[in-house]
Amino acid sequence: MSFLSRARKVDLITLAEELGLTVEPNAKVYVLLKLITNNKNYDENCTKDCLEVITNELLEQRKDEQEKREYELTKLELESKATLSDGNVPSTVPKLNPMKLMPRYDVESDISVYLSLFERQIIRIAISQNDWVTHLLPLLPLDIVNSDSKIML
Repeated sequence: MSFLSRARKVDLITLAEELGLTVEPNAKVYVLLKLITNNKNYDENCTKDCLEVITNELLEQRKDEQEKREYELTKLELESKATLSDGNVPSTVPKLNPMKLMPRYDVESDISVYLSLFERQIIRIAISQNDWVTHLLPLLPLDIVNSDSKIML
């Protein structure tokens, strides 16, 4: 009988169900103990063995779940290491738009000053040098852009 008092409520509910007893899920532990021991088919040795099997199954199930979680964790760690070593790490810092940082070029002002300011801003927001022209063209007036495109052709 002392082995029953050491059992957990979940195990007692499972034991009672295996013994063919109807149990409410919100039943108290002492009610479960009384229900099991007052059963007409109650045999202490058989009940002890059943309870042992139930606890072992539950422990095995928890062990399997723990192993599965550890496997998933190592899998995620390996995937993150692989992406870090590939250099394909997605940038978490949002890129700023040069259109918002720079005013449009005024034809009256000096272009060299404007271009040096543009270069500083574009370096600050870490845009690759290959993309500088695509970010500069929208900031220039259309007549300059059109004349430059004719020269390039």
